[in-house]
Amino acid sequence: MTFTLKQAFSLTDGRLSTTLGDIYDMLNFIFSANLFTHQLPEAYDKLKEENPEWFADAVKQLNAIKAIVGNDFDALMKYIDEYHADTRVEFKKIE
Repeated sequence: MTFTLKQAFSLTDGRLSTTLGDIYDMLNFIFSANLFTHQLPEAYDKLKEENPEWFADAVKQLNAIKAIVGNDFDALMKYIDEYHADTRVEFKKIE
């Protein structure tokens, strides 16, 4: 399943860039689950621990943008909106 780079930012960076609903959608897809709010941090930690290749690639892509823009959240969001609004990141399931 694909998500926008801005949606993926929430998981790859840890700062909420879109909606909490996107976090549910991504983590529920990744883990083939129907997570409750209290389960989100554990699922997020497991994703970071597993660090599948597709996740590591998304982190690298965002780190490349941070190298250009810096780590300021507003500047990152503006840059992503302006130059990467249509960029998609493919997430895969973790079994």
